[in-house]
Amino acid sequence: MLEVPSSAKEAFLAFTSDPSLLALPFKLSRNTLERQLAIPHPGKFQQSFLSSVVHLDHVLDLKSPLYLVLRRDDSHILITYVPYMADTVVRKEYLDARSAVLEALGESRFSFSLICKEPTEITDQRSWEERDSVAQKLCVADEADKHSEKDKGYHKNKCRLCDRRMKNNITDEAAEALGRLKDPGDCVQISVDVLTDTLELNFQATSLPPMLVQSKLPTDCPSFTFYIHSQNSATYFIFCSPDSATVKERMKHTMAIAGLVNIIAKEAGINVDQKIEIHEREDLEFEQGDDRIGRFRSVFSLTGSTRVGTESTWEGMPVS
Repeated sequence: MLEVPSSAKEAFLAFTSDPSLLALPFKLSRNTLERQLAIPHPGKFQQSFLSSVVHLDHVLDLKSPLYLVLRRDDSHILITYVPYMADTVVRKEYLDARSAVLEALGESRFSFSLICKEPTEITDQRSWEERDSVAQKLCVADEADKHSEKDKGYHKNKCRLCDRRMKNNITDEAAEALGRLKDPGDCVQISVDVLTDTLELNFQATSLPPMLVQSKLPTDCPSFTFYIHSQNSATYFIFCSPDSATVKERMKHTMAIAGLVNIIAKEAGINVDQKIEIHEREDLEFEQGDDRIGRFRSVFSLTGSTRVGTESTWEGMPVS
């Protein structure tokens, strides 16, 4: 039978009464529920729930189950985290005790409970958006449905979240710069350090006119540039990969795009309106198309001093 000491109950009550706290982990030890240190909201307290959960990665070990209480707005959620790589016997212990944990802490204090088996099911905002979408479609007809709505069990993501697995680390300086990209004329440029695979800040600017962005693109190494156009307020993502860069540099930058645009930028509140892919900074033109615009060779070869290759083209793009 599960033992819940007074220290665990007091920690939970303290958590529920302190809105500055985001999460409270619990672990099982010899069938006893043990509280861990509460986790405050990261950085600014006004960060949204979806922007905050990404910072819980350090709590979620790939081999260690735990119970995790989360605060979302004015409600609380109990997650039973049982990673695939954890010992089978230990995983079963956590799953068998989850109902007792709910009862001991007070089931009425939780909006719902669920089971997660991967860190991304907790830390990636798309997992929560998917759950929210399912919840909106449910029509609760009777008490049985209400109970199933409170206990969501395990639901595998439709989105495989592959880009999160490919996400590069980013320096605090670069992450903070992305978080400040808000107004027309704001510009942030980032590159991958090929030795550490870390995204680093090249420069940050405000009130930058469109005609000056081109001069900011390096000619000897790849770069990622986020720019909010000062005239149409569209957010552009510019991937410039010069032919003079090494194959290793080009490859590592190409592989970093999905994690940067789909994960890191979105978690910073950036929604890219237009992607531009070019090899030479002279090719930069602020157009608007379907998904990507620009001129980008997928394959090229050198024949003497002449480069011959295929071009990725998009509707409406001038071809010379």
